[in-house]
Amino acid sequence: MRETALRRGLLLLLLFAGLALAALTRPLVPRLNLLLSPLTAPLPAWGHRLGQNLKAAWSALANRQDLYGENRALRARVALLEAENKRLALKVGQLERALRVRQSQAPGLWAVAPVVGEDLSGLYRRLVLGLGERDGLRVGMPVTAPEGLVGLVVEVEERRALVRTLLDPESQVGVRPEKAPGRGIARGAPPGRLLAEFPPSVRLAPGDLLLTGAPLGLFPDGIPVGKVERVERASGGLKLRAWVRPLVDLSLLEEVMVLKPL
Repeated sequence: MRETALRRGLLLLLLFAGLALAALTRPLVPRLNLLLSPLTAPLPAWGHRLGQNLKAAWSALANRQDLYGENRALRARVALLEAENKRLALKVGQLERALRVRQSQAPGLWAVAPVVGEDLSGLYRRLVLGLGERDGLRVGMPVTAPEGLVGLVVEVEERRALVRTLLDPESQVGVRPEKAPGRGIARGAPPGRLLAEFPPSVRLAPGDLLLTGAPLGLFPDGIPVGKVERVERASGGLKLRAWVRPLVDLSLLEEVMVLKPL
């Protein structure tokens, strides 16, 4: 009983103390509100601005990811366009060369063929083309380039063709001087020259240009062949012999023009 009465007394004492403290601090509440309001008023605005900034940052990050992906797609597109532009430029150059051949050498242009190999076995000088029978190539078709005559198609497979060039020792080409009458025959003289023979009455001098002529009838007339480097008399003066440098550098050929056979 005594302990219970003590607890009740202590509780009443705490209650009276709380009421007394509330009565004493009540006049200070307005002052505390006035003091704390300026300090706490910016907190909601700061929180709102913080939320807006976080939202803007997230949006910018998402946009940056979108821009990064778009930039990669654009760069890939540019690479494709550059490759296509190069392909079209090569095609235009090929057509321009074919047009030069058609206008200056022979109208019977059949195909533009890539050079995919060269047969250098022994003294033979022959080229391998990347077109064949399925592309319409046939044995006996003349082969030329914008600079001049290259040779003659001598073998044809389904996808490849073999060209006997001017420098091949088995090659024979009817030739004539560009600015003088006369006919002769030029044969391959490896490694890099032609040997042409003419009647002694033909006027020929170093520097003269030789064109295809009629004697053998394998090539269209008027295709440039080469330039004369040296002229000499042979067989006791019964022949005129000329050493000729071909206009076409076979080692640099990447493509040739195949003409219709005569």
